[in-house]
Amino acid sequence: MMCGIMTVQDGPAQRGDIQVPGTDLAIATACRAADVDYEDFTLTVAAGSYPCLPVATGGAGRRFDETDLLALYVYGRLLGFGFGALRAGEYACRIHAALKANVNAQFVSIALTENGGKRVVVDTAASSAPAALPGKLEFDIPAIREFLKARIDNDSQS
Repeated sequence: MMCGIMTVQDGPAQRGDIQVPGTDLAIATACRAADVDYEDFTLTVAAGSYPCLPVATGGAGRRFDETDLLALYVYGRLLGFGFGALRAGEYACRIHAALKANVNAQFVSIALTENGGKRVVVDTAASSAPAALPGKLEFDIPAIREFLKARIDNDSQS
């Protein structure tokens, strides 16, 4: 099941957003939903290693839309896979841009290129190559959406 826009925000919800109950939701809530350590993430942001952090607008604070949360989740998984904060932030932000440009993306991968570099690949279907191949990390966007929605719903019930 695909959901609409999931939003974690500092201020009141905008029309069309799924509002997370509470009065003052901030970056910490997005970190909890994406299973990212808040303290480590703020250090990464302060170091400039997460350039796709949503900007604060008009005094309303930072607002995380669905794409922002997906990228934050990917960032956390990349850290878990052994990427350093700088590279994890770089690739999470590349994925953020790819998802913004490809709203129907179902799978996003980070794949090794022939010359040893890495690139972000967006697909509307799972790749035919096994995800366990060395040099490829594939993220199932609908599954991540469901995970994030469940985390936000559970957090709001606590």
